[in-house]
Amino acid sequence: MVYLLHFSKPICLSRPTQHYIGWTTDLDRRIREHRQGKGSRLCQVAKERELTFTLAEVWRGDRQLERQLKNLKNSPRLCRLCNR
Repeated sequence: MVYLLHFSKPICLSRPTQHYIGWTTDLDRRIREHRQGKGSRLCQVAKERELTFTLAEVWRGDRQLERQLKNLKNSPRLCRLCNR
């Protein structure tokens, strides 16, 4: 399963990243890990900066799909919260 997280604000001003794309076989467990600041470095930094996130999208797929979506380098276009 491939998923997209949407952070409440950009991570920092110089790098306005506001999304994270990941892959997992257990989405509930992985979301718990991200909320605890474990797993990805980006989610750890977001937690340190007291940012929250919303699970914005979920796609059926594997690491190959995750890589394809990351290579687009345009997560806001994939995010339903950014495209209301």
